[in-house]
Amino acid sequence: MIIIGIDPSLTSTGICVMSEHGNILSTKAITSYFTGVKRLKDFKEQIIDMCQYVAGLNEKTSVFIEGYSFGSIGRKEFIAELGGTIRLTLYEQELEFIDVPPTVLKKYITGKGNADKVAVGVAVMKQYGEGFDTTDQTDAFVLCQIGLAYFGLIPNLAKAREDVIADMKKPKVKKKTKTTQK
Repeated sequence: MIIIGIDPSLTSTGICVMSEHGNILSTKAITSYFTGVKRLKDFKEQIIDMCQYVAGLNEKTSVFIEGYSFGSIGRKEFIAELGGTIRLTLYEQELEFIDVPPTVLKKYITGKGNADKVAVGVAVMKQYGEGFDTTDQTDAFVLCQIGLAYFGLIPNLAKAREDVIADMKKPKVKKKTKTTQK
């Protein structure tokens, strides 16, 4: 099995490709000199290249992608376009993907859902001895670790992390809203 972690970012989308044994097969920061639709096309082409690389490995593949940060301020529409482009590309390449909220990623690696990027990087270095060129690649690595845990591929997973994964697997229940009749 292959796990892919993707941390979408307009400046540097982080990608990590990992084997089911936790070996990093590839890590990359996707960048583009373009803006607007040309940037989306460029990112799409680079995602397709990654998908073709993974297809050549002839193994079942699952993608864990960092979800949208709904509390963020500014440039949301551009981030949404990029996120939609990446998700549509994965769908077209017939790769299943699971959205991981940013707070879940942070809680899994640091124990706190509101940890900053520096705390995530420090935790990755301490726990795994891994350092990456960008914080986006670091997040992609954590997404791969979450993927391994999600599929039960990490033996002796800490209880706190088991709880994070169990919460991810719970079906999301939509709250009923009151409607008024006229």
